[in-house]
Amino acid sequence: MTDCLFVYGTLMRAAAGVAMGRNMRARLEADGAWFGAATIGGRLYELGSYPGLFPSTRSSDRVHGEVYRLHDPSASWVWLDAYEGIPAGRTLSGDEYARIVAPITLASGTRLEAWVYTMITEPAASRLIPDGRWRGGV
Repeated sequence: MTDCLFVYGTLMRAAAGVAMGRNMRARLEADGAWFGAATIGGRLYELGSYPGLFPSTRSSDRVHGEVYRLHDPSASWVWLDAYEGIPAGRTLSGDEYARIVAPITLASGTRLEAWVYTMITEPAASRLIPDGRWRGGV
């Protein structure tokens, strides 16, 4: 199984100016090696102070984010799952989020698989971020 994690919101380096997730970003930097910018198939929604990704196979639906290679994935999932609201030992939160493996594309064009936290149900009342780039609630 892959040791890569795709992030698209508060855990991104690009979110350095965002207060939410600051301690978790620092922890991710310590627990993983930044691999670079990447995209994934999906639609990105504004959920208040953070975004949510809903998977999509349409080529026009792309979410921009970053990839980390985790040094010790088993240890990192403990705190990452808790941060994302997924109960210990599971990959689903029940009815909101899931941690899944999905294909991503690095900025170089290289394709690989990475874990990503996604919404299970597409939100009807949330604002779609059309370009798939979260800007810290701006």
